[in-house]
Amino acid sequence: MTFLILALIIVLLLLSRNYILRLEPAGIFAVMWIIFTVAVLALQEFIALRFSGVLFIVVSVISYIVGTIFCDFCIHPTPSGTKLEFQRERALPLVFILFIGAMVNPLYSIILHGFSLQALLSMQDLLNMNKGISEDRYFQGDVSNAINQFFLIFCYAAPLLGGFCYKWVGKWTRVVCLLTLIPGMFIALTQSMKMAMITGFILWFSGYLVSCFSYGVAIRFKPLTLFYSILGFMGFFGILFFSMVFRTGEVSEKTILDISEKFVTYALGHFHCFDMWFTTHEPASYAWGGKTFLGISSTLGIEERIQGLYQEYYQVGQNGYSGISNIFTIFRPLIEDFGEAGALLAMFIVGFLSKLSLKNLVAGNLTYLNQTILTAVYAYLLWSFVASFFTYMSYVAMFVLAYILFHFLQTKTETC
Repeated sequence: MTFLILALIIVLLLLSRNYILRLEPAGIFAVMWIIFTVAVLALQEFIALRFSGVLFIVVSVISYIVGTIFCDFCIHPTPSGTKLEFQRERALPLVFILFIGAMVNPLYSIILHGFSLQALLSMQDLLNMNKGISEDRYFQGDVSNAINQFFLIFCYAAPLLGGFCYKWVGKWTRVVCLLTLIPGMFIALTQSMKMAMITGFILWFSGYLVSCFSYGVAIRFKPLTLFYSILGFMGFFGILFFSMVFRTGEVSEKTILDISEKFVTYALGHFHCFDMWFTTHEPASYAWGGKTFLGISSTLGIEERIQGLYQEYYQVGQNGYSGISNIFTIFRPLIEDFGEAGALLAMFIVGFLSKLSLKNLVAGNLTYLNQTILTAVYAYLLWSFVASFFTYMSYVAMFVLAYILFHFLQTKTETC
């Protein structure tokens, strides 16, 4: 089975190579799952696998790529004849306001959980706060109110617009654009919510890519850019690691070793969880999109969303390696929505529509709508190792706000 999966990975790489070079959604999706799959196959001595779920994941990604290729050959939008102009003078005040709004959420959350902001000045108080807020979240549910939920939208809109504006503004405004990543990092280090930070980086990157496609700018990695990117990734994983250490409430050699093991579990444990679920689940009635768009369906009372999304925890490791996880990727909700064959068809359709949106954006058709759709696509694909990005209503609301802000930041004029 390992050789079959590796053969399919080669096929996937060949099908997606051009999309990878252009950093299109299909290319990002393909390279991410190629890296994940090769890594988990290399560590299969320590991570228990049944392989059928892993095979389904690879086939699903190929189905997405095939949908993209089909759209590439069949659809050729007519250019709109308009020119898109970025309003640089509006970028700094807008991004700064979003940054301030984004910082309200984590600071207010600390107060809601009964802690003082003075706890930020002491390492021991900071550790106690991390542990306390983490316990509240898992044993008492989300401690929040309407005000905090409102400013949570800013935590996601700020990095998205920061990434979108970064390429088109001056030196000091670029600094503010980078600062939009701070709220997510602050949440990770003070409240042990890793996904807030991961989401911030995903949305910043998504905004940056969409802005490049919007203005027809080729994305090239210069040596200095590559160096800064490596430093950024090192800092990103460093903050993630220490946010997990702080969650325990103490810093010791034993804690660091334990967290190192958990780090691998969080990085690759989703393969085992989905693999186990895939080989044991029994088909039931389909949710027809209710699981993928759980944020909307739970708000409407159609589906119920619980803390952590899934109650099933699986022991990931073997041969002396341990770790538990309940992360099941985007492929579980797709199967719960449409069945296995339906999930593959859904991936094909999403691949087709993603490319269609990108083609129309480049052609200047329905620009603001397609910018919003494409940022949502990137976020959905980059978050695919966890679950559906549309599980949370705050994410959905953020895209509505983004659509409005795209209008504010840009104008369209007729070309001669």
